[in-house]
Amino acid sequence: MRGSFLLPVRPLLLGAAFSLVCCLPSGALALDGDCDGIDDAVDNCPIKFNPTQGDIDGDLAGDRCDSDKDGDFHDNSADNCPKDANPGQEDADVDSAGDACDQCADTEPAGIVDRHGCTVAQHCPCDGPELDQAWRSHDDYLRCIKRKARKFRVHDLITGDERRVIIDDARANSCGHVSPQSGDNDGDGVADVMDNCPADSNPSQKNTDGDAFGDACDTDKDNDSVLNGADTCPTVANADDQDDDSDSDSVGDACDVCSGTGDHSVDRDGCSIDQACPCEIDENGNPWAGHMKYARCVYDEAFRFRLLGFIGGEQSDAIKQAARDSDCGDRPPICE
Repeated sequence: MRGSFLLPVRPLLLGAAFSLVCCLPSGALALDGDCDGIDDAVDNCPIKFNPTQGDIDGDLAGDRCDSDKDGDFHDNSADNCPKDANPGQEDADVDSAGDACDQCADTEPAGIVDRHGCTVAQHCPCDGPELDQAWRSHDDYLRCIKRKARKFRVHDLITGDERRVIIDDARANSCGHVSPQSGDNDGDGVADVMDNCPADSNPSQKNTDGDAFGDACDTDKDNDSVLNGADTCPTVANADDQDDDSDSDSVGDACDVCSGTGDHSVDRDGCSIDQACPCEIDENGNPWAGHMKYARCVYDEAFRFRLLGFIGGEQSDAIKQAARDSDCGDRPPICE
């Protein structure tokens, strides 16, 4: 009796299962629907390519799918710091970039800023590319303005006409021009009697150790008795830790922001171009939108490194060519 009951039911179940499989949309049986190498069953964003599984707020919803990445109860589109929790949305300079992520304070009212809270002018200050370093020429200053203005235009922060105005204004100003005159030997706008480096242009008058000499002409900026040329951290006192350089990049551990650099050219923070533009992900922690997005990041960093004297022209060209030849930023083929 039991056998006669089971026999007709089993074919019925098999038929139903077959019908279900046949009716599922193409690709529905795939274990990795977004082709990111993560099984859908454990993928924190199974509908979008996110091999790094970034999850800023740790809520198990991947950043690429999370409408509130930082978990501060403000939707990304309305959050003035979508990647940094700031429930109060404080914005001291009222530039639309919250204080928690604003890298440029005191932005002028109505100034057009990027997501870092910086205007084109703040990215390329008239005084120089670094606080203790003046522009080598007006052309260097102008190149910086052109590059940043292009980036603002690419991200639709300014119009084409606004970009042209920014560049024309920069071309007409005196930033980067050295104009020595009586009473101001280095032409930096600071009278010699008040200038902490009267023979070296340093409009900012930065003076790390507070002695009588500005950083631009101080042979020991941090006053740790190790001269700048031999100091692994020229602006951070580390006389007793000169040999501490875990990643052997010539930037001491006391001031090294990026670990594991190895044999690469680095900036003052010990960070390489590869670390600023990793092959796998962009600065938001997401996969590159395409190869050219990755390449542009490398171009911008190579420009910055060359501008600050960390690499030369030939090395910059080689780095950019390597970026063009790489497959970084390329997306995998669509899942079959």
